[in-house]
Amino acid sequence: MHGMTRISNQRIQGSAVLDLVSNWPSASRKLAGELIRSYGMPHEATQTMLIWHYNGPWKQTVLHRDGVRHNVPHPHIDILEQTVDAKIPEQKVDDIVAFDGSVIIDRTRGEMTAFCESEHANILILNLAHDIAIGEKTNEEAREYLDKFEGPIHASWPNPYKESLQFTSRVLPSDVDTMITQQPD
Repeated sequence: MHGMTRISNQRIQGSAVLDLVSNWPSASRKLAGELIRSYGMPHEATQTMLIWHYNGPWKQTVLHRDGVRHNVPHPHIDILEQTVDAKIPEQKVDDIVAFDGSVIIDRTRGEMTAFCESEHANILILNLAHDIAIGEKTNEEAREYLDKFEGPIHASWPNPYKESLQFTSRVLPSDVDTMITQQPD
């Protein structure tokens, strides 16, 4: 096990988590209840976050007590980070970030994280970011799709892009990166 991180399967006790989130803002407290119903008790808990490892399609889920204001595609508070394994080509990173600033690419770990208001929003954002990564959509086309299908009118319509990841998230070799050295003149 030398050099490997081991994730414990132990969960935090339910009463401790419920006590912890009882004074959180209502959106975070409500989402905590939804995530606990879906994935069970978190693996880690602090005063400001709950963390699940390898839950559903996610490598990691982090629910924050306090979020960050975000206005795309509508005003909301980003409180939920969800991470998948994803090897993103270097030349596509800027396009993905231009599409949505709440998508975090970690090329070294081979991960992509969406940080938004809900699990459905994260699924939609990651599906669109993946489309950009594989050249299926431009960042402008992905933003248009997001703007068009994220409104309240479309909230109840079936949309596979909001219901499940449309790509396979699998552990791929990470990009250990390299030093850029100047060539002698």
